[in-house]
Amino acid sequence: MIRKVRFSIFALLFLASAISCTKSPTSPGVGQWEEATSNAFSAGRYGLSGAVFNNAMWAMGGASGPVTTYYSDVYSSGNGSNWTKVNGNAPFGGRYGSQVLSYNGQLWLIGGNNSGTFMNDVWSSPDGNNWTQVLAPSTTGSVNQFTPREDFGAVVYNNAMWVIGGISGSGPNNDVWTSVNGATWTQALADGAGGANQFKPRWGLSTVVYDNLIWVIAGATGDSSGAVSLAYGDVWNSANGSAWTEASVSTPFGPAHYEQTAVNAENLLAVTGGALDLDETSISEYEYDTSGNGVDWNRALAPFPARFYHLSLAFNNYVYVIAGCDNYCDSPSCGITYLNDVWYTK
Repeated sequence: MIRKVRFSIFALLFLASAISCTKSPTSPGVGQWEEATSNAFSAGRYGLSGAVFNNAMWAMGGASGPVTTYYSDVYSSGNGSNWTKVNGNAPFGGRYGSQVLSYNGQLWLIGGNNSGTFMNDVWSSPDGNNWTQVLAPSTTGSVNQFTPREDFGAVVYNNAMWVIGGISGSGPNNDVWTSVNGATWTQALADGAGGANQFKPRWGLSTVVYDNLIWVIAGATGDSSGAVSLAYGDVWNSANGSAWTEASVSTPFGPAHYEQTAVNAENLLAVTGGALDLDETSISEYEYDTSGNGVDWNRALAPFPARFYHLSLAFNNYVYVIAGCDNYCDSPSCGITYLNDVWYTK
């Protein structure tokens, strides 16, 4: 799916007012940020995915162009500053909008967009270099396989992998699937209109496990071309994936978001970046929001460049913000930067 992008005046206006702090070169204090590297990968990108696995951070795939050059490489890092290319051409091919999980002693890559085609396949690896296809792609999905999709959420919860929402050829989803082996999936919640016990269909949502619950944060709706008709700022949680509770109805951490990221950061929900929906204008945001309950949020602008559809990971007591894109605009001639940097905070 090729995203329409609009130029971000808001991001430029606020960049000058971003937080300024005195930082250690290696260990920023609480609320302070440090740039680990400005050149992590072979090329800047967004729509990448990753996980923490075997005492290292892993990042793979993504796209630039916008969404015309797809990457199939796999990187790892033990410190955020130095990244090693473990595989330059993984067999799952160029991927954008996938999800990667660390589960049962393996890395798992799930679905996404393979050079323009929505996917619902599953790959696993014991080392990030050697990959095995656990589940072959299907054009329609089945009772044991979710439909092809990108921009979905995924978590490991209750000793199983979970796939949540996203966008497929028919539009945005709000279904939930779970698997203990990656090959057979069980539908915990079917697609629906959204109601008292179900968030509305969406893509670009954030998902995270926190306080023994699965959380769904914000996202957007629109057709499969990537046009945004509405962005959300709500927060939901669930103990079983089938019944959901709305923790916050409106936008607790600022204007409605999509393509932001969320991690469990030392027992806080931490949301970074994302695109905003303000009076039908999509702009990039560079913020760092934390909450202990999903209702009350602390919002602060961060000094890293504005970005959305980046990767964030909680690793070794730090939150890392990795790559992404800094702008939305209507054509490739707009001023877009596909970021290649890594930032971190305590």
